[in-house]
Amino acid sequence: MKSWRDALNAEQQADVDRILDSSLNVARNHLSHASEFMTFALMTDATGRVLEMSADDALKKKHLDAQALIAQTVTQLRQMAAISRCSAIVSNTRIASLKSDAIEVRIEHKAGAALMVLLPYTRARFTGALTFGDLKLYSHTAEVWV
Repeated sequence: MKSWRDALNAEQQADVDRILDSSLNVARNHLSHASEFMTFALMTDATGRVLEMSADDALKKKHLDAQALIAQTVTQLRQMAAISRCSAIVSNTRIASLKSDAIEVRIEHKAGAALMVLLPYTRARFTGALTFGDLKLYSHTAEVWV
């Protein structure tokens, strides 16, 4: 089976690695201050710089379900696709089979790669300390560059 890395050159692979690292760092930071976080997006601009996009303030006041918020985030990323090389949608999710919460990162590169990474985590009941599991990588369907 062909790896997503095979479809990308070294610079494009670096974009994906950079946006994954940034996504996980931002999500871990959010989780260190709260029990969950609102879905957010990252994108790389034409120079490869990672930029964070947060939900529209009007959306924050509404009680949108997670899927509706992700759909809105995809719409925002599509609007920025002409000036972006790589995008990530980061959300807090639950993995039923593992009975664990997880950071979900949907990454897409305009060169054609689309993947989803899950980072399971548990929070200690009394101390609130976070313990992270192993990254899980899955192929994903393109949503931004379709």
